[in-house]
Amino acid sequence: MVLLLSLAVTAIAQKQELTADEIAKRVVRSDAFSWEGARTHVRMLLTDESGGTRERVMDIYGRRKSGLFQTVVRFLAPQDIAGTAFLMLERNKEVSEQYVYLPGLKRTRRIVGREREGSFMGSDFTYADMQRIDEAYATNKKMPDEVLSGEPVYVVESTLRADAPSSYGKFVTWVRKSDFIALRTRFYDKQGKHLKTLYTRKVRQIDGRPVVVDARMQSQLSKHATDLFLDAIERRDDLTDSTFTPAALEHM
Repeated sequence: MVLLLSLAVTAIAQKQELTADEIAKRVVRSDAFSWEGARTHVRMLLTDESGGTRERVMDIYGRRKSGLFQTVVRFLAPQDIAGTAFLMLERNKEVSEQYVYLPGLKRTRRIVGREREGSFMGSDFTYADMQRIDEAYATNKKMPDEVLSGEPVYVVESTLRADAPSSYGKFVTWVRKSDFIALRTRFYDKQGKHLKTLYTRKVRQIDGRPVVVDARMQSQLSKHATDLFLDAIERRDDLTDSTFTPAALEHM
């Protein structure tokens, strides 16, 4: 009887074990650029290889329409980039539409091709990082569980198909079991080279959900790093179609 009970308990535990795909769908990422129905006030601190720092201050407006994210980023400081704006419109299983408005040139242009792999405003994020990658492009594999900074975590390796709209080849994510926060994500190119790592450093409960409010993207190829601080979130139900157009970028 004891043996049968033990086998039954083991079977239930195995049945309840999450698959790699289930874990990947639940992950809460360190992403200040995809808050929906809200305005987020964000600071971005850039640290160069000599230890010098530069700060960017921005407001990010986001919403979801027909299941796809739409995002506008407006830079407020420093003065030399104030007025610069960025628009991202996700497309089903396609490369997102992205536009940038440069006040010095007084014009809006679309970001295409290899430009998307370039640095986003001097940071360790690329323009391509602004877009989520459709789950259909990834094959997820569950690696052995680990303990990270005293926290039990799942480890998921996500390998992208060759036709995925991304310059990355795979990601490895350490996911905290208690709330599915991605505590660490490593990014690799298509040749398997480790490019950079995104770290979660502080989480806060906002509206009953865990939110990453302090994160760092660290380059593996240099000592350059980018810190993201989410300072405030304001719910916005008044965001309309006209907010998320290339023409709207020119108007603060």
